[in-house]
Amino acid sequence: MTFAWWHVLLAIVPIIPNLWGVWHIWRHDFNDNLQKKVLWLMLCVFVPVIGGLVYLFAGRPQAGAKIVRS
Repeated sequence: MTFAWWHVLLAIVPIIPNLWGVWHIWRHDFNDNLQKKVLWLMLCVFVPVIGGLVYLFAGRPQAGAKIVRS
């Protein structure tokens, strides 16, 4: 079996929505609802590919304003 570039692509592409979801959850406020934020993070961490896709379509509209860190 030889190594091909598409092997890496097959491994990375499903992870991208999950990584973006975790980053988006971490950077946004959920209207001071910490429990909702933690539940979305747990979904993305413990159910990686499906959790990221569910957050992308269902959780992103629930996110509030972006948190400004100084």
